[in-house]
Amino acid sequence: MNMIEQRIWDYLDETCNEQERKRIEYLVATDSEYRAAYLELEHLHQDLSKIDLDEPSMSFTRNVMGQIESMPVPGSVKSLVDKRIIFGIAAFFLVSIVALLAMVFKQIDWVQPVTDVLPQYKLPDVDYSFYINSIYLRLFFFADIILGLYLLDGLLRKKMLSE
Repeated sequence: MNMIEQRIWDYLDETCNEQERKRIEYLVATDSEYRAAYLELEHLHQDLSKIDLDEPSMSFTRNVMGQIESMPVPGSVKSLVDKRIIFGIAAFFLVSIVALLAMVFKQIDWVQPVTDVLPQYKLPDVDYSFYINSIYLRLFFFADIILGLYLLDGLLRKKMLSE
């Protein structure tokens, strides 16, 4: 559908605003292409408005619901899920966890002498002032307040709906 037809349909259906309506009336009066499209679409519009809409019978809903009730009920969800898939996924994760633990235990040095003193390790000095300044803190608190208000709104809505 081109723009001319779209505009004329909007005019015929009275879905356009007053300014657009006047513009289309002017174009239909002055432009032969608009006039031809208008006459054709107006004739079609009148034919369509004469057609009565078919409505379903009064017992349509009852008949459909009766057919749905007579259909066999599907089995439970348990019967629809293949247990081999579940066991396969569980086996994959168990093998992954066992492999990870085996790698960790293999890398531990088990022959270290036992002493009462822990080895001293000094963490490198890190300047956190770049990450923790007033702008980032304000943004963090602002986001927390918004999330808190969202949560409070949800709780209040649940409370109002339950009453």
